[in-house]
Amino acid sequence: MKNPLKDERLIQGLMGLWKFDDIKDISSLISFDLEHGIHFFDISDIYSSGRCEEKLGAVLKENPFFREKMIIQTKVGLRRVSSGEHMNYYDLSYDHIMEGAEASLKRMGISYIDYYLLHRPDILMDNKEIAKAFKELKASGKVRHFGVSNFSPEAIEYLLSATDIPLEVNQLQLGLGHLDLVSEVVNTNVENKEGTPFGLDLFFYTKRKNMALQCWSPNLYGSQRTSIYTEPALLNLQNKMKELAAKYSVSSPAIANAFLFQLGDNVQVVTGATSQEHILEALDGLKVHLSKEEFYSLYTSSGNLLP
Repeated sequence: MKNPLKDERLIQGLMGLWKFDDIKDISSLISFDLEHGIHFFDISDIYSSGRCEEKLGAVLKENPFFREKMIIQTKVGLRRVSSGEHMNYYDLSYDHIMEGAEASLKRMGISYIDYYLLHRPDILMDNKEIAKAFKELKASGKVRHFGVSNFSPEAIEYLLSATDIPLEVNQLQLGLGHLDLVSEVVNTNVENKEGTPFGLDLFFYTKRKNMALQCWSPNLYGSQRTSIYTEPALLNLQNKMKELAAKYSVSSPAIANAFLFQLGDNVQVVTGATSQEHILEALDGLKVHLSKEEFYSLYTSSGNLLP
C-alpha cells in the first residue's frame, strides 16, 4: 500500500489559484498533475480569504472524478481581521478548528479532508482543546490525518501529550535560499550564530518522529521573498546550479529540488509552479541523485558556513 507521505514526494501548492480567472485552467492544471503522478495538493483556508478553496471546490464540482485521485491537505489557525488595515492573528481554539474544518469542507464541496494542518503555533493554544477537536473530527470521518506547520519540537510534544492521534506532518520553509534547518545541524558545537538559528534540532526531530517534512516556498530567498534563481546575492549558487544542471541534463529548479529530496525520504517539496514546463522541471528533481560533494557544494554556494 502506498504511503502518501513517502511516495508523494512532490506536492502541488494551490496558493496561486487566486490568479486563475477561468475554472477550466485550474482543471487543466490538476489534470496535468494527476497525469504526471502528482496526487497531493496543498491549500489553506487563509489563501485569498478562502477563495482558493472555493475555486478548488468549483473544479471538483465540475470534475467529481478528480476527488478519488487527489490527496487534499488544508490548514487552519490563521485569521484575518480588517481594522483600518489587514492584519492576521492566530486562533487554534476548539471552536475555530471545528468551524474551520466545516467551512473548508463546504467551500471545497468534499466530505473529508485527507490532511488537516495547524497553520502556525498559537501561543494561547490549549492542547486539551486541540485534542478534543482532533478526536471529534477523526471520529466523524471529516478528517483522516493531522499535522502542523511551522511548529517547534516542544510545541509538537505539548500537543502530543494530550492525544494519541499522531501528528504526521510538519510543513516548514526549507530551500537553498532558506537553510536554517540544515545549518543548525552542520554547525553543531561551533561557536558561531549559524549553529543556533532554532536551537531545537528540528530536522532530526521530524525524522525521529517519522513525520513528513514538507518544504514550503523552496525557491524563495530567506525573508527577502526574492527568487533563488535571480537574487543577486546568490550568484555563486546560481552558477553552481547551472553547472550541475548541465552535468545531469536538467534545469536549475530540478537541481534545487534534488538537493531537498536528498535530505531524506520523509522530505516532500511543495511547488507553487502552475505552468506545465515548471511542474516538469520540479519533477525532474526526482531523477537526480547528487554526490555528497555536490550536495555540500550547493549548501556552501548558498552562502552558508560549513565548519
